[in-house]
Amino acid sequence: MDLRRRLLAHTWAQLGLVLLIVILANTWSARSFFRVDLTQDRVYTLDLTTRALLAQLEKRLLVKVYFTRGLEAPYNNHEQILVDKLEDLRAYSKGMMDIQVTDPTFVKELMEEAGRFGITPIQYRYRSSSVTEMKEVYMGVALVYGDRQEVIPAVTDTNGLEYLLARAIKRLLSDEPPPVVGWTVANDEPSLLTGTGPLERIRNAITEEYQLVGVELGGVDGVPEEVDALFVVGPQKPFSDRAQYQLDQFLMRGGSLAVFVTNTRPDLRSLRPQAVLHGLDALMGHYGVQINRDVVVDRQRNGMMSFPVLQGRQVVQVPVNYPLIPRATKLHPDSAVTRGLESMLFPFASSLTLADPMPTDVVTEVLAASSEAGGRIRGVRTIDPAAYKMVAPGEERGSWPLVVTASGTFRSAFADKPIPPPAQAPPGFEDDASARLRESAPARLVVSGSADFVANNVAFMLNLTDWMAQDTSLIDIRSKQVRTPVLEPLETAEDRAWRAFNLLAGSAAMLLLGLGRAARAALVARRSAA
Repeated sequence: MDLRRRLLAHTWAQLGLVLLIVILANTWSARSFFRVDLTQDRVYTLDLTTRALLAQLEKRLLVKVYFTRGLEAPYNNHEQILVDKLEDLRAYSKGMMDIQVTDPTFVKELMEEAGRFGITPIQYRYRSSSVTEMKEVYMGVALVYGDRQEVIPAVTDTNGLEYLLARAIKRLLSDEPPPVVGWTVANDEPSLLTGTGPLERIRNAITEEYQLVGVELGGVDGVPEEVDALFVVGPQKPFSDRAQYQLDQFLMRGGSLAVFVTNTRPDLRSLRPQAVLHGLDALMGHYGVQINRDVVVDRQRNGMMSFPVLQGRQVVQVPVNYPLIPRATKLHPDSAVTRGLESMLFPFASSLTLADPMPTDVVTEVLAASSEAGGRIRGVRTIDPAAYKMVAPGEERGSWPLVVTASGTFRSAFADKPIPPPAQAPPGFEDDASARLRESAPARLVVSGSADFVANNVAFMLNLTDWMAQDTSLIDIRSKQVRTPVLEPLETAEDRAWRAFNLLAGSAAMLLLGLGRAARAALVARRSAA
């Protein structure tokens, strides 16, 4: 009887311990957890920057999700992915975040509530076995933090979802006014302020984070004091000495200056190149970056361009692989600007040469370079793709820098020169010579020999804007996305080595195996004879 009672007591004790372990494990797991994320960019793991933002919450953050249920592909799982991501955020908010998920479709009160947040229905094509029709559906998110609110009007793509949410939370927490980004407008540049296509995408993305202003140089006033970063993209006529002086003084005061210029532009009618004179060669050379008067060519890694081709009686535009649009895959592995990017296109790019030595207090980085299979050609006479099938006479082979950065303190290009006067000035105007800066505060300079590069690499431009405005906290999050591995063509030497390996490795292995078996048989025969 005593034995039975002891066994029963042990059984109840074991059951109690199991229940206690389950309760403690659930309590611990509600606050602490881990995840195994095998994706390249750790897409399913919150970035440290996102976690740091959540740790700054001082009051309740309410996230209201307005999402129509029962959607078909490609939006059938967007709501679940969104809610899962929000649950991840809530887990790191230390109880300071609430989530409400509702379907406002056909519910008047909820539709009006979503509208007050700025969330409006979007068009959605519904298909069934018998009917195809357009419907209006909701896919928006509103974040409310005290008397502030941020809105994601429509989650139509789950790539970059963490970035959208982190950016919204950062805005809710920040009391600082947005930095000002300038874009020069007086030298026949493509206008970011009114441009369409890729320029419109860049403008929309920049204006979500920064204030964008046009900057006209060459007059009495220089770059406005409130401008933190300035872009010079694709000027088609030379900058005056006055305009160059104003660019120089902007850099001297510690501004961030990006210069994307094209030395050669194509004429598709005559298939001949036209030289572009922007007047910035000497100024950039003074800072240690020479923009060469050449064109980079790559016959293995390149983009496509449409050319007019006569087919019958009609002229049609036919896209062809074009060697004068090199695709750079040699990107700086540690730079915040190129992080998460795999390749970039550089149409009609000129190579860059860095001064040797550079100024003592200036640090340079080559963000992108052409492949070793490429080359550069001086004195280009035609843009006909047929002319670049073979290596051209005088072509220099090798890898060349295509976009570089220089950071540090620079010496003014006008330190020992008189201040250039403006073309038009009011009577009695005279520059204040005492205000001229001869040495810079810590500044940032970006130079590329391709202006068309800007519209072809939107993600890079957004990263670059953050880097120039010295706001790099969200760059890593923006670059996180599910990637499909792409097979890149091998360099010539690598291709030959792999071909030789594939041709000889099997035969060599069989030969070695045969020699080994023959040697073993001979050894056994000698032992038997002995």
